[in-house]
Order: sequence, then structure tokens, then C-alpha cells
Amino acid sequence: MESMLEKGQEVLITIRRMGINGEGIGFYKKQAVFVDGVFPPEEVVVNITDIKPGYAIGEKVRIKKKAFYRKSPFCKHYFECGGCQTQHIQYEEQLRLKEDMLKQTLLRYSGLDLDKIKFNEMVGMNIPKQYRHKAQMPVRNTKLGLVTGLYKKGTNDLIPIDDCPIHNDRINQVNKQILEILDKYEIFAFDSKTMRGLLRYIVTRVSSHNQEIQVTLVITIYNQVLKTAAKEIMEIADVVSVSISKNRDAKNVEIFGDTIELLEGKETITESIGDVKYLLRPKSFYQLNPEQAKKLYRIIKENIDFRKERKIIDAYSGSGAISMYLAKDAEYILGIDANQDSISSALLNKKANNFENLEFEVGNVDEVLKSYYNKNKTTDVIIFDPPRSGLDYKTIDILLRKPVQKIIYVSCNPSTLAKNLKELRKKYDVLSVTPLDMFPQTAHIESVTVLRLR
Repeated sequence: MESMLEKGQEVLITIRRMGINGEGIGFYKKQAVFVDGVFPPEEVVVNITDIKPGYAIGEKVRIKKKAFYRKSPFCKHYFECGGCQTQHIQYEEQLRLKEDMLKQTLLRYSGLDLDKIKFNEMVGMNIPKQYRHKAQMPVRNTKLGLVTGLYKKGTNDLIPIDDCPIHNDRINQVNKQILEILDKYEIFAFDSKTMRGLLRYIVTRVSSHNQEIQVTLVITIYNQVLKTAAKEIMEIADVVSVSISKNRDAKNVEIFGDTIELLEGKETITESIGDVKYLLRPKSFYQLNPEQAKKLYRIIKENIDFRKERKIIDAYSGSGAISMYLAKDAEYILGIDANQDSISSALLNKKANNFENLEFEVGNVDEVLKSYYNKNKTTDVIIFDPPRSGLDYKTIDILLRKPVQKIIYVSCNPSTLAKNLKELRKKYDVLSVTPLDMFPQTAHIESVTVLRLR
């Protein structure tokens, strides 16, 4: 269908809903228009900047009618940095809009009748700031020395940031001190244009359990001065671990290189939930928001009847956080993950907690499940916590051919969740959906969906 809009055209639209990237979506003569920085029910004059098949992209010129819940962002970098998308919206309204977005996505792609399932209220935070306990900050050289920052949305332009209000404040404080030390020893940031310099990222993680801090310098090549700098970084309060990771490939979008080398201190820091300990290496996956992680795991646990649901598979188990949390109540849990580093961390945590009823296997989820069933083994519950791409067709095929009594699906992408549910509903009923705000001030939505075999 030919677009009713042209580039450069100014139109007045009313924003009807929030999109998956936090943008406002309105309509001009039934054609969708995506606009950053606005939300329902604002009336906005928009300049059309691009035409795509089925929709247009616009830029806010002015807001003719502001929403009641609009507020001033609390971060001075908000309009430049691409890290947050919803700081201009009061937090209670953020939760409502995210919940509505999840509902609309499920209605559109899954075919669910939401009136026939239990759709729980969004689980938010009391204080939706300073919740990130791990930061992966790229670095750049300036005339005044090294700076950390985040990238401007859709670009490789680094916005210098030394005080992110989403990060735990100890991360901000420690990173400033690290930069001073690195400047002192003339350790320069890697420049992809000149191919000179050695430092690419500073990765800082702080434990919510005991405030231990783990620092990893991602570099292109080793220099002995790094060892001296590491000794001085260890003198910063609470820093107990300094490592390096070599990532030489300038085109590699991954943060870490293949290996981690400890320079000073100990290999792990400790997180905990109750009396369960989690030993975290630099590459170990653990939820960035520990407060919400505890709520997420509690929701999962509340949806398992351990009196009869004794055998559990934890698919996409990462470092085994969910498995460890459930271990004391279950008879047997098998964790599956394709990443060897994650499985190694899971085995470390299993040993640290003396759990004898846990096993972990490295491999693709569909392949491990197929092998598991071929050995005539059974399970009562499978917990899935897949990446944004969701469950692949091979895994869904196994769930339809070898059905399990209950599935608990932890999702970070409403679109792939809805499409997966459409297929799973051929054999399973959806009992409940619980949205959870893992990343306040952003458009991201976490949710827990419980399915039962029909």
C-alpha cells in the first residue's frame, strides 16, 4: 500500500500506545507513525523523517497537548544517551504502559483471550534508580584524559558519563577512581581508526550482598603497566578483584574476549539470596537488578507445587541462579545452557552450596532435551529463560511431541513470547502471566508465564 506520508511532511497525531523500544505510536490516516520521546495520550506535531513498509518514523517538533504523567528526566544525559527510554514518564505510568504493551502484544500474536487467564499486576520497584549492579562502560581518549560513557542511540558516538543514576552509586564512584589511576599510568583507550591504544571497556560489578567490587579491564593487548595499575585499583575501598580480558578484534561486538586473566585479588565475588550463595566470575551471568531478581525467583517458586512437582529442568540456566534457588525444595534439577562459561560457574555454585540434587549439562536446549527423553527420563516442570529470540522451533517441537505437565516461561521479549505461546497453545493452556519491571526507566519488560498440559 502506498504511503500517505512523505519525508519532511509535518502532521499532527495523537499517540495511542507505547512501542517495544519506548517510542510513542500514533496514526495518520491509518498509517502508524513511530516517534521517540512521547507517550499516550499526547497530541504531537511530527516531522516525518523516514518511510518504511507499513509505517513511518517521525521526529517530535512540539507537543500540542502534554500527558498528565509527563515529567522532567532525572538524568542530565537522558536526551543524548541511548541507555534509558522512559525517564520522561512518571514511574507508575511506566508500569501501566508496559503492562498494556505486553497485553497488546499477546492479543496480537498469541490469540490468547486475556479474560480467561490470570493476568497479574506489574511487579515494580520501590525506588527505580541505582538498581544496576554491573556496568560495562566503553572508554575514549580526550584532551583531559580517559572518559567512560554510553553510546548515543543508533550511533557509535560516545556520550561521556561519569555519574549514571541507573548504576549503583558505588560503580560511579569506583569508575572515577579507576580512570584517575589509568591516566596516571598513561593507559590509553583503543582507537579503532588508528588501531592504537589498549583499553576498550571497564566492567565493574558490585555485590548487593556484601558490597564486594569486581573490576575487569577489557584490552586489546597486554602491557606490564596493567599489573601495576591493578595493584593500585585494589586499594580502592571494597575492590577485591581485578582482571583483564583480551578482545583484539575491533569488529567484535562482544564485550569480553575468550578468556579472563586475574591480575590481583580473588577470582569471584559473592551474591546471595537467603542462604544460597552465588560465586560470580567476571563472565558469570547474574541479573543486573538483584532486588527484582529475588522477586522473579519468588514468582517462579510460588508456581511450583513441590509436593508433586519434584523433578525440574532449568533450560537456559546460565550460572544456575534459578536452580540454586529451588534446590532445597526439589528432588532433582537439571540445568542446561549452551555456554561453557555459564556451566562452569553453575558447577562452582553447586559445590559452594553443597547441593547434591543438581546436575548441569552444556549444550543446545533442544539437543539436551532430546537426549534426556531418549534415556526414558521424565520431568514434572520445565523452566525456560531464553534470550530475546525466544524458543526455537526445534524446542517447541519437542514440547509438543513430548509434553510436560507444566512449563514456566520467563521472557524478556513480549513479541517472541507471544509467538511461542501461539504454538504451545496447541497442547497447553496458559494459566497466568506476571509482568515484572527488571529495568525501570527503559522499555524492557520481563514476564513469567505459566502453562499447563491440557
